Amino acid sequence: TDDLADSLGHEIAAYHDPAPRRDGNGASRIGAIVEELETAFADMKDTLGPERVAEFSRRTRAAFDRAAPLLDSRAEDGHLRRAHGDLHLRNLVLIDGRPVLFDALEFDEELGTCDVLYDLAFLVMDLLNRGLNRPANIVLNAWLYAQEGRQDAGLATLPVFLALRAGIRAMVTIQTGGGNAGQVRQEARGYVETALDALSSPKPRLIAVGGLSGTGKTTLARRLAPMIGRRPGAVHLRSDLERKALAGVAPGDRLPADSYTEDTARAVHTRLTDRARYLLAAGQSVLLDATFLSPDERHAAAQLADELEVSFTGLWLDAPVETLTRRVTARQGDASDAGAAVVRRQTAKDTAPTDWARIDASNGVEEMEAAAADRLNIAQKA
Repeated sequence: TDDLADSLGHEIAAYHDPAPRRDGNGASRIGAIVEELETAFADMKDTLGPERVAEFSRRTRAAFDRAAPLLDSRAEDGHLRRAHGDLHLRNLVLIDGRPVLFDALEFDEELGTCDVLYDLAFLVMDLLNRGLNRPANIVLNAWLYAQEGRQDAGLATLPVFLALRAGIRAMVTIQTGGGNAGQVRQEARGYVETALDALSSPKPRLIAVGGLSGTGKTTLARRLAPMIGRRPGAVHLRSDLERKALAGVAPGDRLPADSYTEDTARAVHTRLTDRARYLLAAGQSVLLDATFLSPDERHAAAQLADELEVSFTGLWLDAPVETLTRRVTARQGDASDAGAAVVRRQTAKDTAPTDWARIDASNGVEEMEAAAADRLNIAQKA
């Protein structure tokens, strides 16, 4: 479920935060893995296919060369940790409804020491390889939110991290495959395709989803995010969550009414655009999820896209006020504090944009998603 994936991302962040830092060269560690796979795959061409091996080697090497300076700076900045080291789905268990990590590489200091994003990439890759694109996207988003922006710029390394994790699984599958050669070939080649998919580099784009409270902005953004940009999809930045982070409270904690001032709103949107700037510069698409009632807020989003030379699309969700008040009144356990009174105030000063694509939010979620996907020219595949 979405909630389980979200909880898993937060659990991994909580695991990484106290992990002991280690000294070392970030690029040399990853470079050694690139070379190991090149050597191993040279003897696996019959199983993997010579063309795909050559493509994997070429694209992985190019991605590593681009990421090398950042890998070193991340190590210097403390992101090289004594981490889990073997963080895939088979090393997770649910205890009382809570995901728990187990079977870390505690026996091997070298294998267990890695960049925390490389640690996370194993799980994200495992989900992607199984076709679980939406959970992969939610796990990454939850982990990034828990990291409070500290990992945003590091996403420039994610493609090579995902590719190497998939490449290692392809190698191990062949090395330990045993009996059914056809099954081994299919599984190993599947990992190589997952790696090459992760290395594809569509240009990042910025998408803003706006509208009054209760229009379903967060629901829509979460459904769209896995379909946008490179794997595992766009980073979903939600104003309600960023507001809670600025206030230093948990997402489910309610803020007093005096927390919703114009100054606070400006601070929240500054935080959104600051994070979006780092993420877009790292090559990851971004979905901004906020009411965007202010023309200044909408202008800032479009201006950021212009500054970074990425495409921008604004989606404006519309629904009758009676529908909105009913929805916000029925909310439970959500980060938004908006109630019926907030909706009525927003309606009184609604300044809907004329240059954003309008989406009818009064129908079902599937219809809203289909309309938005059509506007964005993306396939509903996640």
